[in-house]
Amino acid sequence: MLRVLQRPAVWMPLTVLLLTGLLILLLGPVAWWATPAKHLQGKDKADVHNATRQTLLAAVGGLVVLTGAAFTARTYYLSRRGQFTGRYTTAIGQLASDKLTERLGGIYALEHLMVESDRDHNTVVEVLAAFVRERTRPASTPPATVGPIGAEQIASVHTIGSVVQPTDVQAALTVLGRRPHRSESNSVDLARTDLCGADLAAANLQRAELTAANLQGADLSAANLQGADLVEANLQGADLVEANLQRADLTAANLQRADLEHADLQGGYLGEARLTDAYLAGAHLQGVQLFQADLQRAGLGKANLQDAKLLTANLQAARLVRANLERGDLRGANLQGADLTGVNMERANLTVANLQRADLTGANLRGAELDRADLRGAELDRADLRGAQLQGAIMDSTTRASDELREAWAAAQSKSQDEGRA
Repeated sequence: MLRVLQRPAVWMPLTVLLLTGLLILLLGPVAWWATPAKHLQGKDKADVHNATRQTLLAAVGGLVVLTGAAFTARTYYLSRRGQFTGRYTTAIGQLASDKLTERLGGIYALEHLMVESDRDHNTVVEVLAAFVRERTRPASTPPATVGPIGAEQIASVHTIGSVVQPTDVQAALTVLGRRPHRSESNSVDLARTDLCGADLAAANLQRAELTAANLQGADLSAANLQGADLVEANLQGADLVEANLQRADLTAANLQRADLEHADLQGGYLGEARLTDAYLAGAHLQGVQLFQADLQRAGLGKANLQDAKLLTANLQAARLVRANLERGDLRGANLQGADLTGVNMERANLTVANLQRADLTGANLRGAELDRADLRGAELDRADLRGAQLQGAIMDSTTRASDELREAWAAAQSKSQDEGRA
């Protein structure tokens, strides 16, 4: 029965009959019922009935137009979704090609799809991230080129040393880095990828998953890495100038020789991170966690480390000229030979800190806690230690300090001894 009704020769006449019946009903009984003409007679009554019929026809016409518009919109939506699906399928097929030019076409086709369709945004991001992960599995040698001599063998220019960053991978990273700013259900997953030497300048990598990723020598200048997971990531020699790393997790990350000038690391986690020879001049490190971090020979001139946690951190020979370490927690920190000229350490906690041979010329140490801090060989010329807790501090003849400071230190030691005997 259903098959018979689906035939045009059957349902079209039935539709015409149904519509004709509805029209007769509308212009007849419905029009008479809807006309308040009991008090009228003759021509006046007929005129009122005709006016009612015209009104009903106009209403039906408007309804037909609206219904047609709705069906047209629905048809357009389904057609557009079909186009998106077709474009997506084609792009995915191109990504699997062994030719570089086709892979690049697929990447940029997906970008266009992502820009045009909010609905497909997350899907495209996940596909491109998966493509990067698959193409950048750690390997001792770069992936071999495929195909005859031609475009598919174009050499990548994104290199560091002898390590080659494939051109298609760089293209996918560029697209991910400049994707539209929309709400995303998942973070960009690039964990354990080999992105050595990648160009990610000004890239949007907010909340990105980069655990154990190799970003050695990568350009991340002005990149947005806010809240990113960079635990155990390799950022050795990376360019992070003016990068946004607020609340990023860099626990045990390798940042040796990285350039972090004016980078924003406020509220970040850098516990056990390696920052040997890193350059952090003018960096924003307020409230950052740097416990047990290795900052040997790091450049921290004018850096803001207010309220930073540097427990047992290694700052040997670090350069902290005019840095702000107000209320910093440096208990047990190694500042041996560090340049602390003009540093602000007001109310800092330097309990058991090693300040041997440190240069504290003109430093502000007012109200600082220096209990058992080792100041042997330190330079304290013009240092302001008013209100500093010097009980238990270690000084000797090699400590270069004013007579007034030595007297204050001697009085503190005497008081400590008296308290001990009591």
